[in-house]
Amino acid sequence: MDGHRLALGRALALAAAFFAPTVVRGEDELATLHALFARYHCEIVDRLEQIYRAIDTADPQNWFLIVSLAAKPNDYVQCAFDSRTRMFCEAASGFYDSAGPRSRWLPPDAVAALGRLGFSTDDSNGNFQAWLDVATPPDLGAIADFMLKALHDGFGARAGDVLEFSAPLAPGATRKCLPVS
Repeated sequence: MDGHRLALGRALALAAAFFAPTVVRGEDELATLHALFARYHCEIVDRLEQIYRAIDTADPQNWFLIVSLAAKPNDYVQCAFDSRTRMFCEAASGFYDSAGPRSRWLPPDAVAALGRLGFSTDDSNGNFQAWLDVATPPDLGAIADFMLKALHDGFGARAGDVLEFSAPLAPGATRKCLPVS
């Protein structure tokens, strides 16, 4: 399979996983996801734009964004640009939660939900991982939605939760993001 067909296949698989229902989806699951998007989509896109604009001039070790639940900082998704056309993402698995023996594993339904998004489901040596192709121009909204869906389905994030952001190249929002209904 040539590179273009492989990239297209990955994009279609990612889209199918993104819109696939979760294993246990209550009647309001879609509503909670949309509410989370409405609250945080703009803020994540804003930070991704700042990082993407700095790729040519900034240290590559700073090309990342971590989004975590404030009440549960070990529940996070992080994505880092590898280049202008590729991004590496991780969802916390519990592997790195403590210096001693591992004491936390995600529930099987959360691991399955992350797997449907394209993350690896083997956490025996680290976090769940996924590589994303970045379009030219980049669809940073799709990346923001991917991160939010991983937080929603994998870690139970909801619009009422406070999310925290870590990004050396985007320490704060540069525009006012108003919640969308």
